[in-house]
Amino acid sequence: MQIPGLRNRTREEVLIIALYLTIAIVTTLQHTVGRANTNNFVIFRASFWHLLHGQDLYAWYLAEHWDLFKYSPTTALLLAPFAVLPFGISLLCWTLLGALALTLSVLALIPGRAGAAALLIVLLEAVGSMQIAQSNTIVAALIILSVVALERNRVVGGAAAVIAGAGIKVFPLAAGLFGLLTPMRWRHVLWCAVIGVVFVLLPLLVTSPALLQMQYHSWFALQQNDAAKVGSAWLGGIIELAVGHAIPHGPVQLFGIAVIVTSAWFARDRWNDAVIRRLLLASLLIFSVVFNHMAESPSFVIAFAGIGIWWASLPRERWRDAMVLMIVLMGSVGGSDVVPRHIRDEWHGRIQLKAIVTLVGWFALQYDIMQQLRTRETAMFVQSDAREAQSDRIANA
Repeated sequence: MQIPGLRNRTREEVLIIALYLTIAIVTTLQHTVGRANTNNFVIFRASFWHLLHGQDLYAWYLAEHWDLFKYSPTTALLLAPFAVLPFGISLLCWTLLGALALTLSVLALIPGRAGAAALLIVLLEAVGSMQIAQSNTIVAALIILSVVALERNRVVGGAAAVIAGAGIKVFPLAAGLFGLLTPMRWRHVLWCAVIGVVFVLLPLLVTSPALLQMQYHSWFALQQNDAAKVGSAWLGGIIELAVGHAIPHGPVQLFGIAVIVTSAWFARDRWNDAVIRRLLLASLLIFSVVFNHMAESPSFVIAFAGIGIWWASLPRERWRDAMVLMIVLMGSVGGSDVVPRHIRDEWHGRIQLKAIVTLVGWFALQYDIMQQLRTRETAMFVQSDAREAQSDRIANA
């Protein structure tokens, strides 16, 4: 019996998928046999029952777990399979889902050895996310799949990935920008709207309209409350650490949005260029974390997926290879258990080194995007001139 997605895979692809699946199994054993912390997954499982019983999804349930559920009511409904299965089996399915979603989405975007290398770059961050049963690997996969679907002219699939991602973390809604770069932009907008409405109303399968309205009211209140909270693992937090006092966060986030929109504007006629598509996707993945005021260490699996896609999409250059190596060593390895705890607490807890090196990579990526746009535009003009010259020779013959 073959594992779905392994047919016709290269050796490198099979090995990287097997590695991720093995890690998923090991992390599950840590939670079940080793009794490691599974609070996140307990919250996910409980959310479905709270929805089903008409309880406020966003209230505290300290007798069950010690944090809040923060995803949409529809996400709580979609977590039903993980709520009804026995805990150990459910957790195994969850970690395997995260591992498969990330590996297969990256390999669908960048097949072969390059895609496997991209997954090696993100590996340690994926391990960290799976160890605490987070949803970040799935969020990263949905953002990537939104582009993969559009590449294959599957507008409905692209819209579904955008809406599903937004139902978990909200910010994946920004991936809808890619649909606006395609010739099918209005179909994409329409399907995002249709699927969005269906997604919002889907919990009516198990709850009443009045209770669903209450759930959304409570969710929006939680989002507003979270908007006032600030972490330090993002650009605004790094600036505050440097200057020693709080700063307005809106201008920082608007700067990031302006960069993303500007690069998309310059690439508006270049959707058919696979390298440009991948670089824009990588930029958005990193942006989603380093300009997110609620970013925390497990979120960086999303950003490192962007780092991996960036590196795997371009020919090898020493400066870029050195930079990605620096990001992995200082950001991922430096924040792992390989490094003594007191060093991690200082450099990754207080100074936020992972966020700093990831930001450096994001700015370098902007340089690469502009260079690729300029280089490929020049190449297009040269090809156009060559075709015109050939046409003139034929006409004069």
